[in-house]
Amino acid sequence: MQSCIEILNPDAGIYSARVKWLGGASFLSSNAYILKSANGIIIIDTGSAGSGRIIADGMVSAGLNPGDITGIALSHWHSDHTGGAAELVSIARDAGASKIKVFIHKQDSMHFPGGKGGILRFHPVLKLPLHHTPGIAPAEGECEYVLLDECAAINPLAAWGLEFIHAPGHTPGNISFYHRASCSLFSGSGLALIDDKTVGIMSVFTDRDKQVESAKRLAAMDFIYLYPAHLGVRKDPIPPGKRIPVDGKIKPAERIKGLLPLFRYS
Repeated sequence: MQSCIEILNPDAGIYSARVKWLGGASFLSSNAYILKSANGIIIIDTGSAGSGRIIADGMVSAGLNPGDITGIALSHWHSDHTGGAAELVSIARDAGASKIKVFIHKQDSMHFPGGKGGILRFHPVLKLPLHHTPGIAPAEGECEYVLLDECAAINPLAAWGLEFIHAPGHTPGNISFYHRASCSLFSGSGLALIDDKTVGIMSVFTDRDKQVESAKRLAAMDFIYLYPAHLGVRKDPIPPGKRIPVDGKIKPAERIKGLLPLFRYS
């Protein structure tokens, strides 16, 4: 798989990198995001194993230095989001980075960096159980782990201009990230662009009711740009006035795949 990086918002310093999905497969689009800030570069999600090199090579091709990475923000523990973290930390350290902070919600920390596998469910009707293991975590001496907690008095991501939103359901500690300066929502697996004009929910979860509740809350936010971890990415703005709520009529293909559309672009 070739390195692929795209500038999404040059004024805000936001880039996307096409990374590997589970088992190194690339047929399901997976995205990592690069945010350049006054506090250095923070990476949002890292893809599966092997994606650390893809992100780093993409950065270099865009004129960015992996040695400027100061943070990695993980939306949840699944290996297609955490699998590239160890490799990326190693590459960044070789390029001169130090004191890299790795952020994940405290409710997912038993899996990453804890290393414990877990059961996922596929399809809201079939609810097929799937065992999943997290990506290999960077050694503690190579980074500092910061466990995010919405009940804490401080926001550890503020230095990069990010806020985190606990959106459980996909995993108990699933989170999204909001960049207020550009009104951008990095939704992780909380929302996905399930076709060119439709935003909704994917079919993997630990608690479907919480997943739907969280997704509806995210979809109602006052963001302008949406950057999901899977499937499509669009650069154009989708403020609330351009979102047409789905009226309950779900397309047969969406129903078969277990997808739940929430709104469509006007």
